[in-house]
Amino acid sequence: MIRRQSGPRRRGRARAARQAPATPHKRLGGRSARVRSSVLQSAFHVLMKKGIDAFTITEVAARARVHETSIYRRWGTKHALARDACVHHAEVALAIPDTGSLRSDLVALLERFVAILVSPQGRTVLALSLSQHPHVVAARQAFWQRRFNSIRTVFDQAVSRGEFPRHADPMAVLETLIAPLYFRVLITGGPLEDWPRNEMIDRMLTAYAVRTQAGRAHNQRTTAQSAPANQKRPSIERRRRKSES
Repeated sequence: MIRRQSGPRRRGRARAARQAPATPHKRLGGRSARVRSSVLQSAFHVLMKKGIDAFTITEVAARARVHETSIYRRWGTKHALARDACVHHAEVALAIPDTGSLRSDLVALLERFVAILVSPQGRTVLALSLSQHPHVVAARQAFWQRRFNSIRTVFDQAVSRGEFPRHADPMAVLETLIAPLYFRVLITGGPLEDWPRNEMIDRMLTAYAVRTQAGRAHNQRTTAQSAPANQKRPSIERRRRKSES
């Protein structure tokens, strides 16, 4: 016959079991992330279709099948939602390349950038980026700061391979290559596809290659000049013997 436990010991174990914290279950990419992604995609679709002036949270909510209050609770205003929708799209579309060489990385990066600018989605992002609304200005600055920080890894890898000077500024390279694209889009209206971007990349890298070689030569001279005197004497002695003979 099995005797059931009773008394203080049993009650203490039951109390401990009730008080023990439950182990939380992590939900990777849970419902909240799916809802956010759905809202941002729906918002970008409405933004492309209607533009910022006719853009409404009501239409976004209907398309994403969520309640308007959920969107207002997270974003507050339609400008904040439009901002995040554009940033979300641009970050997905402008992936950072890793091809194994600086030149091919820059070629791939500019090709993706041109593809974005000539697409209907890119024109939507560009039109919104011209707005001076505080939300949009903050989003534009934050987006490019994140993108430039990500692209720095391309140059860090190039430095380790000896393709780019260690103390050079990657931002100067990116601005030199990207600015003409915006000049054509916003000023001259010229086609982006025939802009000689590969030729410009080669010119930039040739200039920086000269600087890299000059830096190496300078480092070698510095190393030779800082060598201990006892390492220099044999070469001096050999030159003296050669002149006497």
